[in-house]
Amino acid sequence: MVSSLVLALLVQALFGDLCSAINVTISPSPFTVVQEGQNVTLSCVVSQRRRNTALPVVKWTFLPAGSDRPDDELLIARVNMRKARFYGNYTKSFSWPKMKLTVVKQGKIFDLLILNVSEGDRGLYICRVQEFKKQQDRWKASSNSTATTELRVHVFPATEAKDSLWTLFEDVHLCAVLICSVGLLCMCMFTVTVTCQCIQRKQRLKAQEKLSPVWSVCLLPCQRRRGDTVRKGAEITEMKYHQRYQQKFLLETKQGNPNF
Repeated sequence: MVSSLVLALLVQALFGDLCSAINVTISPSPFTVVQEGQNVTLSCVVSQRRRNTALPVVKWTFLPAGSDRPDDELLIARVNMRKARFYGNYTKSFSWPKMKLTVVKQGKIFDLLILNVSEGDRGLYICRVQEFKKQQDRWKASSNSTATTELRVHVFPATEAKDSLWTLFEDVHLCAVLICSVGLLCMCMFTVTVTCQCIQRKQRLKAQEKLSPVWSVCLLPCQRRRGDTVRKGAEITEMKYHQRYQQKFLLETKQGNPNF
């Protein structure tokens, strides 16, 4: 019993510092929810409990949603002991800039920026930190630590996707304004049309009034000549009638009285 306790104390004294020499946390944690199409930044904060000469090596990896095997982890980016950044094959597989790693505060914070989040970005994002110490001109791993956070993506259902035209007329107030504008425009056009017709009618009436005296001057002599002709014709007809009557009377008189 005593020997076991002594052995436990010795182990804690020898390896306790190695196990607790580094601490890694991720924010936000344990998960974060992002809407599809937005950007998100995951921060990996590395802190050392005691000052030492060890240098950290940081790795950001991604485990897609639905995958449980460690072999399915994909390397996003890596920072070596000299703070040089290297991107993994997963990051390079995108045809456009998808992820960006930034080192701030003298290598204590490693920010991973994910651009234009999509449904395929759901899963676990893991920050692995391993410290290396130099012993006899060789660098050996002394301690390591890991932190994990889950990225959840809120995807809008397909039924909520609306056409731009429907979105434009979705607002009731906008529809009312458009309807009133169309009504006012129709009224203005009707008023202009009626006004133009009235002006044209007045112009035609004025033109007819100007032409009426001219026509009266031209038609009056014609009417007078026509009346004279009619009267002369009537007089000639009456004269012919009287002449025929006189000739008939003379003829009958001669026949009845030969001595006439």
